[in-house]
Amino acid sequence: MVTNSTMKAAVVAGPQQFEIQDIPVPALEPGGVLVRVRNCGICGSDLHFYRGEFPSAPGMRLGHEISGEVAAVGEGVTGLSEGQPVAIEPVEVCRNCDFCRTGRPQLCANRKLLGTVIPGALAEYVQVPSYLVHPLPEAVDFEVGALVEPLAVAVHGLRLVSLSVGERVAILGSGTIGLMAVVAARAMGASSVFTTARHQHQADAAMALGATQVIEANEGAVEALTAAFADRSPEVVVETVGGSANTINEAITLVASGGRVSILGIFTGPVTMNATAAVLKEAQLVGSMTYGRPGPRSDYEVALEVAAAQADDLRSLITHRVSLADVESSYAIAADKSQKSIKVTVQVG
Repeated sequence: MVTNSTMKAAVVAGPQQFEIQDIPVPALEPGGVLVRVRNCGICGSDLHFYRGEFPSAPGMRLGHEISGEVAAVGEGVTGLSEGQPVAIEPVEVCRNCDFCRTGRPQLCANRKLLGTVIPGALAEYVQVPSYLVHPLPEAVDFEVGALVEPLAVAVHGLRLVSLSVGERVAILGSGTIGLMAVVAARAMGASSVFTTARHQHQADAAMALGATQVIEANEGAVEALTAAFADRSPEVVVETVGGSANTINEAITLVASGGRVSILGIFTGPVTMNATAAVLKEAQLVGSMTYGRPGPRSDYEVALEVAAAQADDLRSLITHRVSLADVESSYAIAADKSQKSIKVTVQVG
């Protein structure tokens, strides 16, 4: 139950600056759910807005890795009740176009990601359509619930390239998405999972999550990975670095002939690609955009199942917990890898 008409919210006040404001609690709409936010993770894409690398409008509210509890349900909403712990799938779509009707809502031309063009969860409450609200399994608390979103990104990327039981996987990068890809690949039956990592704390986390071997992310990483795989190259390579890295070419070099590359990283500009090598290998390069419903179960539903089975492993990725009042310091920590951060979560409620 909501007893206040206003709530605390953190809004972007400029590059690397936030302002805590008192703003109205969102109005509950028909078919909507008002969620009291408990945890909101900081995503790598959020840091681009934080640094001023992506444009942000005055008063923008970040935050799309969300868990909380149902505060109120709107007219016509069934299956959800006040006080119920939930995770939020943060992409609003039209639900009427061909993409939405065929299980690919992530490609909807009218998609809107919370924390970008619509207000995100760095606030005490957020209002979303009921189709985005997922009840949390009993084994998943609010901290792990906020990790379901990045886990769903990894699940989607691996489902797009049809990872099969027994296949070998190489993951480029051990940030949050790379580490989530380790969890997802193991859960989906990969026989071995090799990763690269720039920092020792990332390498340690990858090994704790079940990576077979971690290679230092340097100029010799491709050669070292190739040697680690010996005479059998990986059928699947997952690119999670993005930025301006040369990782797409590295993935093409690594992947087996006839193999598949899933591209999860967000690139900040055009990059060159060795198309000849991709052609000669008949390598499939697949871009991956958030998550969807490629079958009877959505990527989010699969991620929730994995989270319930590996809740303790996922919780171990949370290196820093910061309150909403200290949100500016939480983003500074997330942006500074010398702080040995992996996942920084803002504890809102």
